[in-house]
Amino acid sequence: MGFSMLTSSTQPRVLPCGRPKVCEANQPSPELLEVWKNQLRGYLISQGLKYTHQRWKIAELILMTGGHLDAQALVEQVKKMHHGIGASTVYRSIKVLCDASILKESLTDANGRVVYELFEHGHHDHIVCLDCDEIFEFHDEKIELQQSAVIQELDFREVRHRHVVYAHCSYRVT
Repeated sequence: MGFSMLTSSTQPRVLPCGRPKVCEANQPSPELLEVWKNQLRGYLISQGLKYTHQRWKIAELILMTGGHLDAQALVEQVKKMHHGIGASTVYRSIKVLCDASILKESLTDANGRVVYELFEHGHHDHIVCLDCDEIFEFHDEKIELQQSAVIQELDFREVRHRHVVYAHCSYRVT
């Protein structure tokens, strides 16, 4: 097979569509969290913004989940964990975290919601299951090479790209 799923193993479970799920986000190390904290602090200082405990708590929650959250899901998670942080603070923080290259818009899900994930320098693509809304990451060098060949053939210089496949799961429960 020419592609690789970007996952890590944990206890398997079943997704709503019936597909077994054998991957979960890895928990970042305390050292990596400190790097991101310093990155956020540095960005905020460079922009003349205040570093607040609330901003870090929102960032930390995203970093611990590994991303693939839409704004409303993030608001709900923040409210569960940090009762004093309101929705407007979460929405403002999402923009700041994107501007600080900690978070990025990943894709738009099947319901039209923007989904965010951690800002990573390594490129990957996504498959969105239309049956359970799960997002799967993959990398296929053949796809990347073909895209580059088409771009070159049409005389373009790529700035960025996003490859998202929306699909029904073959495991679909009927």
